[in-house]
Amino acid sequence: MAKQTTNDTKELCMRLLKCELEEEVVAILKEYGYWDDRSVWKPYGDIQNNRSIVSNQQSSAVAALVEKLVNSIDAVLTAECYRRGVDPKSPNAPQSMREATQEYFGIKDGRIQSLDSSERTRFAQRIQLVACGTKDKPAYMIVDDGEGQSPDQFPETFLSLVRENKIRIPFVQGKFNMGGTGVLQFAGENNFQLIISKRQPDAFTSNDSDKDKWGFTLVRRLYPDSDHPQSMFVYLAPQGKILRFEAESLPLRPGRFPQAYEGDLTAGTCIKVWNYKMQKGLKTIATLDLRYELERFLPEPILPIRICERRSYKANYYDTTMSGLNAVLEDSRNNVEFSDSSPLKIPNLGDIQVRVVVIKEMEDPEKADRYPKGLFFVVNGQLQGEESQHFISRRTNFAYLASSMIVVADCTDLPPVTREDLFMANREKMRQIEEKTAIEDAIIEYIKEHQEIKRLNALRRQKRLESAISQEETAKIIQNLVKSDPTLAQLFGKGELIRVPGKDITEVEPFVGQKFPTYFRIDNEPKGGLIKHCPINRACRIEFETDAANGYFDRIEDRGHIECHGLPQKLSQSLANGKAILKFALPTGASVGDEFRIEVLVSDVSRVEPFRSEFRIHVEPEAPETPPHPTPPPGGATFAALPNIREIYRDKWASENFNEMSALNIKPGGDESESLDVAINMDNIYLKNEIARRKNVDAKLINYWFKWGLVLLALGMINSEKRRQNDSDIQDNVNNDKEGIYERIGRASEGVAITLIPVIAHMSRKQLLNDE
Repeated sequence: MAKQTTNDTKELCMRLLKCELEEEVVAILKEYGYWDDRSVWKPYGDIQNNRSIVSNQQSSAVAALVEKLVNSIDAVLTAECYRRGVDPKSPNAPQSMREATQEYFGIKDGRIQSLDSSERTRFAQRIQLVACGTKDKPAYMIVDDGEGQSPDQFPETFLSLVRENKIRIPFVQGKFNMGGTGVLQFAGENNFQLIISKRQPDAFTSNDSDKDKWGFTLVRRLYPDSDHPQSMFVYLAPQGKILRFEAESLPLRPGRFPQAYEGDLTAGTCIKVWNYKMQKGLKTIATLDLRYELERFLPEPILPIRICERRSYKANYYDTTMSGLNAVLEDSRNNVEFSDSSPLKIPNLGDIQVRVVVIKEMEDPEKADRYPKGLFFVVNGQLQGEESQHFISRRTNFAYLASSMIVVADCTDLPPVTREDLFMANREKMRQIEEKTAIEDAIIEYIKEHQEIKRLNALRRQKRLESAISQEETAKIIQNLVKSDPTLAQLFGKGELIRVPGKDITEVEPFVGQKFPTYFRIDNEPKGGLIKHCPINRACRIEFETDAANGYFDRIEDRGHIECHGLPQKLSQSLANGKAILKFALPTGASVGDEFRIEVLVSDVSRVEPFRSEFRIHVEPEAPETPPHPTPPPGGATFAALPNIREIYRDKWASENFNEMSALNIKPGGDESESLDVAINMDNIYLKNEIARRKNVDAKLINYWFKWGLVLLALGMINSEKRRQNDSDIQDNVNNDKEGIYERIGRASEGVAITLIPVIAHMSRKQLLNDE
């Protein structure tokens, strides 16, 4: 029978809090008689079969931790709403998270990247993530001074499942009432979670007599036994009630390093998990690697979070502020080569905001790894799904930029039903449905059509190709190979050699525009006004010239605003180096011969009257549809141009993401010729070993075997893959392929590199013997 206690309830709470390993928690529960007494444990959510819900949450330990931080943000916003005497569910409450942040904290547009570091740190004290436990078995505490809960409210809030607790509060993120359980599967063997909370005095509460007391409970997993066929998650509630006690404050906040339990909390919530199964590489000091990963999962949190390391690490700093990826990019603009954003209108779906950032190339790969790459879908600043940099490379052919490109698609303004259909409740994956395809297609089209992004990719390619073997030399070698074996001719086109484009691309002087432009007008506007002829099955682009600085429509302070009036809808906009491009879609129901008048207004805080431009769009007959996939080349040819082959040595490994076992890297040229650039690792470990071992063979010959053997094998594999992809029966699978042709071949080439030289040497020796 569990030991019934009253006077030592606070002592039990504090002893549990200060445990650093789950084994210590078990020992205390046994001491109090709670460990083996099932009568003191109630089912989480009042659901016996709750494992199906709890176990169906986040697959990532960081993503699960992020859910706790998001709940803390919700709690702080809700507390501020109550503090102003407003019911969070009433029409008088803010209608979005950004609105709440601006109203309650004075943060412009609800974007914390507009704050300086000291201001962010001040706000970050509201929510703290504390790393404690041990280096091998970390424990984490999340402490906030949000609304908190009274003991009697625990079962309806912290310990509930799939209820409508926050669904009617418009300015919070957590609405599924299950994400908070995601951490349990990562919390050691017993899935412990300690919850300590006290209601803020000015928050609306029920009239229970203990509303001013601290409450606490411990969640655990009960494993199957003879009477219970499967695991069940339960919480500690002796005699059916949450344990409680009186105290003005508790030492739940961290003090100066190494003190983890020193600062007082008068109301709010503290949650702790032990022996947390953090993924490899993230158990290190929390202010570095874990912080970087949190920035990826929370690219733009509504409030910053203070991260405090309290384990026995030696570090330059033990406390830091996590403000999200967008704030990092704002703070490190010297490392940003390009940035632009645009609202994108997705026909029949809604509006998203897409931001494209290109990070400068860095010699130090660790600095480059500081920035996550790929396409990130976010809602209210939290990651909901993502695609890798390989997805961007495959879909755009901008392979030279994809490894430096960050694309953030803010889907907050999509209709609620669309978001429900698109994003899964675990906030990790997106459903593979038409809506996702439509959004991805619009983002890819925006990137591919952006003139500055296209120029930067060509410029990077040109710089890399400066070390390429000349096409004349490539042609000579291939000609000799084809003569020796005519079947190799099928790998190359039959037409004239197409020269590598982009050799005449020059770096331009950095564009220095005006913070507040002096003009914004249609580019080369004809007398009498512009009439744009647009096929009825197409969108059309209008180009403007301006002296507005890059980022004019995107910056935090004093940004420019653009309005378009008229029936055709603006799909997207871009601005780079004095050129702005607006893309328009014809309205549903338009007919050939219709003409629409469009007015564009551009304004900012410096102008009394906006810049005003007018033009007309004339609807033309349908234009021929562009084939969805390139027509296969005739006669077995695969390439319209010879590949550009580069020899890469150790000092350039970082540019190709090579290591000693890498063999080759293939990139599309990013131009209409479908040319390929092939980088060969001439410091491959297996190549070096073969050169050292075969002292009787000229090293130049072995290098030749390695380089051209890999090239021809790769081209053969590409030829086979492209023929396979031209099969219409599998084309849809190709579009959804998570790993593209070039990535697969690059990975396979590592295995080929091991045996390539021995096989060629053996066959050469056999041929010599036969000749004799």
